[in-house]
Amino acid sequence: MIHFRNVLLLLLLTAPLFAQTSLPRSMPEAEGFSSQAVLNFLDAAAKTDHEFHSIMIVRHGKVIAEGWWNPYRADLKHTLYSVSKSFTATAVGFAVAEKKLSVEDKVISFFPEDVPAEISPNLAALRVKHLLSMSVGQATDPTGDVNRKDNWAKAFFSVPITYEPGTKFLYNTVATYMLSAIVQKVTGQKVIDYLKPRLFDPLGITGMDWETDGQGINTGGWGLRLKTEDMAKFGQLFLQKGQWQGKQILPASWVEEASTKKIDQDPAAPQATRDSSDWLQGYCYQMWRSRNNSYRADGAFGQYILVLPEHDAVIAITSETSNMQGELNLVWKYILPGFSKEKLPANTKVARQLKARLAVLALPLQTSKSNAAREAAINGKTYGVITSDRRLESFRLDFINGNCKLTLNTDSASYPFLFAANTWNKEETSKYGIYLGARAKNNRVGLSPFKVAEHYHWVDDKTLELELRYIESPHTETIRCIFDGEYASIDFENRLNKNGTIHFKGIEKKVVPNAPRLIVRGDDMGFSHSADEALLKSYRQGIETSIEVIVPSPWFPETARMLRQNPRVDVGLHFAITSEWDNIKWRPLTDCPSLRNEDGYFYPMIFKNKNYPGQAIVENPWKIEDIEKELRAQIVMARKYIPRLSHISGHMMSTAFIPEVKAMVMRVAKEYNLTTVDVDPEKNIAVSYTGFDSQNKTTEQRIQAFIDMLNTLEAGKTYVYVEHPGIDNDELRAIHHIGYEDVAQQRQDVTTLFTSEKVKEAILRKGIVLVSYKDVLSPAK
Repeated sequence: MIHFRNVLLLLLLTAPLFAQTSLPRSMPEAEGFSSQAVLNFLDAAAKTDHEFHSIMIVRHGKVIAEGWWNPYRADLKHTLYSVSKSFTATAVGFAVAEKKLSVEDKVISFFPEDVPAEISPNLAALRVKHLLSMSVGQATDPTGDVNRKDNWAKAFFSVPITYEPGTKFLYNTVATYMLSAIVQKVTGQKVIDYLKPRLFDPLGITGMDWETDGQGINTGGWGLRLKTEDMAKFGQLFLQKGQWQGKQILPASWVEEASTKKIDQDPAAPQATRDSSDWLQGYCYQMWRSRNNSYRADGAFGQYILVLPEHDAVIAITSETSNMQGELNLVWKYILPGFSKEKLPANTKVARQLKARLAVLALPLQTSKSNAAREAAINGKTYGVITSDRRLESFRLDFINGNCKLTLNTDSASYPFLFAANTWNKEETSKYGIYLGARAKNNRVGLSPFKVAEHYHWVDDKTLELELRYIESPHTETIRCIFDGEYASIDFENRLNKNGTIHFKGIEKKVVPNAPRLIVRGDDMGFSHSADEALLKSYRQGIETSIEVIVPSPWFPETARMLRQNPRVDVGLHFAITSEWDNIKWRPLTDCPSLRNEDGYFYPMIFKNKNYPGQAIVENPWKIEDIEKELRAQIVMARKYIPRLSHISGHMMSTAFIPEVKAMVMRVAKEYNLTTVDVDPEKNIAVSYTGFDSQNKTTEQRIQAFIDMLNTLEAGKTYVYVEHPGIDNDELRAIHHIGYEDVAQQRQDVTTLFTSEKVKEAILRKGIVLVSYKDVLSPAK
């Protein structure tokens, strides 16, 4: 008997662990809803451009209709986009209930370390409630600029508040981020962790994840992923005024406050426009009022949690559409009339039809035509990309047991995908897909691998179409390959890309045993803005593989920022002890008098030059101790802002103009675990210089001379080609020295050469492998 009591006590104590985790199910008519209404909705939806992924209808707390369009499934999370906002606001509601904050609190009070030195009256007046109601008062949504910064709160405060807070509606996603940051400030937890015991656990929601910024704060306004039933549960909680299974888990007062109109989106809108829009019914606390006296959580491309109090119903939808109002119109036209105040007579026939229809929902699959000859011809071939766009370097196609394997190769990774014919292949990938927040810092970090479904078919003899669905997001990429002899193009299309197709042209890549390797080096980053732009363009859109940076140059701060934004490019310190231009100069970082002219700048030349008598280093009493001191300072500065520095090169032969300097540079470089690439390179790093005479040549002649030079590269050897990209603009036209006046045009020619599709094609045809210094040096370290 004692044993029985202990077991009973244990069951009582652990009862919450066994609470119902799924919503109860019922037949539509039993809950006063017409099965035919859903069938009508499904028929209508199938005739539109809207792509539904899931739908769940809840009436009187019971699921009466649910369906997922294959390859989407009930067990998969789905990107919610701005539906996330409603969960962030709910976290604020819990914090308010726990007296950790108030909606009347001033926003600046939470971030004393991030506010500007001068606080405007409007910023001082900004309160939590204004963040909640999208009435901050900023003139334009600053989200796109703010979320690319390191400190989003500080960046938010730097945007002027033009209007008095609370007086003007502006959809402002970073305002929701600020709510997330406030919750974390007052609770010590990320929003997702704070909500877990308060919201997610009681509702039986598991497996959720939520994106963060670089400081570990949930993004708030986007980034949450949940399952469709989880969305419906959240809506049901609000419909029940915060009650769940007999317990008040969220104050009813907060539900009321959060779901009632706080501000008019467009007071001047005509009544006819208001009557036809679900975006002009008023904004609440991170929710929208909708027509038919409803309200909703709402996310881009058609993610909805629609709460209909008058019908005691919730509708959850995931989808991809470019016409969100059109989707809601379908709900109002076909689903809304299905609700009845009374229980309806059983309609077994229609109910069975609905159940059968919901069980086989599927997105359409294109039937693949047989194309065995073409598949055999391209099987196993790799096509190198010659288009000026480094996002894709090559792609390969293999046909295996009726499947098509596509491998996408970038400069840093390979992504294989296996596409099935006439069905979906499902797997995972580390490749980031299409995403509305893709430009935000830290976006989707920690969320991979991503689940995908893949299908392919032949459109015609030359056109292969591959469908790549990221099935935990709204988005799909359509990949189209067109074959024409030895050429092949690959295009990427999606609904998010407003600029249309992303196009890459490729040519069959020649595989050469023991192929020659070529480092394409761009020098002098930092000496001008033109150089900074050109060097990065030559890398992102061209063949350049390594960039050399002049640290004491005037544009070095911009250089460092740009290189942080392009983390894959190899970078070297271009050690400088001269400043050769007439109209722009730079000085040593250190107190090294033997390297300075009478004005404190570096001398313009190392060796004697008749145009600059007495202004060369070798003509003055220079000291090797000063050169070493300056070298160390430039290494330290470069490492401070560009930690990935891989090597040291010499500006105007600074590292190798006499044997004593060579020896010193190699000694110092070794201390910093760096390699000097211009000191006897053939002996020290097994790299040979290559080049051609570019004097008195047109741009096209330069390109052809470069291509002819490629023919001289020998198998098994590594070469380096050194040049100086630039952009022919007013800035660069003003930079020159005696004997080198046409700087702008000549350096523009280099940029044109480095980004030429003709040059890329020649490299691929000859089987030459482009490498960086880092690639060459890594095995040696």
